Amino acid sequence: MQKIFHYLLGKKSEAKDLSHKDILLAKVVMDIHRKRTHTEVTDVPLCDLHAIHPLDRNNTHQVMEQRVSVLKKQREKLLEIQYLNQAILRKYLPSVSAIKVVQEGEGSYIAFEGNGRIGALKQVFRPDDAIYVEVEQYCFSNTAKILRRMNRVRKINGLI
Repeated sequence: MQKIFHYLLGKKSEAKDLSHKDILLAKVVMDIHRKRTHTEVTDVPLCDLHAIHPLDRNNTHQVMEQRVSVLKKQREKLLEIQYLNQAILRKYLPSVSAIKVVQEGEGSYIAFEGNGRIGALKQVFRPDDAIYVEVEQYCFSNTAKILRRMNRVRKINGLI
């Protein structure tokens, strides 16, 4: 319960910017949590991670700049590791939750949690850097239905 409270408190600054797109996103995220059969921790190439929504709010830009600054200072060290597990992500990009994804297909995952962290990572690392990220993958008995909903959100946000 405390984690949820801190998560919501952290999102407080975004409340004034809410729109119909956010309502649809919230519904999809609720469906993801409700309909999942299980979750598993897996390693995914950074270049295979795709956002469910754009990072286009003022407060997002400020947080993004801070994250990118931290990552740039650690870039060489992280390139040597080439694997960002949860402990490393929490150290450099603290958050109350893991990066959460649904697999769209071979080599494609849509993130419904952690889009800002992914955006910052993609500003610092190139696809040929071959960075892997540990994520929490949500699995379903009917993945196609969830993916249609997720891609509807991506479409209204101009991401596909």
